[in-house]
Amino acid sequence: MDPIASYAEHTLRRSEHPALKLSELLESVSEVVDRTLDAGRLRAILEAYPDHFRLLEPWRGPWRTPNGTLMAKEAAVETWVVAVTDPEGTPDGAGPAAVQLRESVRWLARGVDARSPSEVSRWYAIAMSERAVRTALARRAA
Repeated sequence: MDPIASYAEHTLRRSEHPALKLSELLESVSEVVDRTLDAGRLRAILEAYPDHFRLLEPWRGPWRTPNGTLMAKEAAVETWVVAVTDPEGTPDGAGPAAVQLRESVRWLARGVDARSPSEVSRWYAIAMSERAVRTALARRAA
């Protein structure tokens, strides 16, 4: 496996979140593996390993132009990356509720039809809710 893909998988499997935005993953991977790495190259590498990664684009739909850009220039397209393989234990400081929530969202991503804007949008709403709940749980625990 490519060293970039291997480290990306390691990062996703150790992350407290079930999925990371491509930009978040890029930041983490480029710091350690290759500082010249850009989003396009990282995406191409991850797409070469469909048994290890799912890439989901919540803003893919009829509001996009034929070349793939959004009609509303202020909106940013953000691809989400999910590790398909099992995690490497629990993230540091994660309680049982947080781990269960993380794994549920990650497991749901495995079954999402990436060509269906409605399925991806539903999953995106669940992933964003997971992040909000995780923040609330951390605040309440502090």
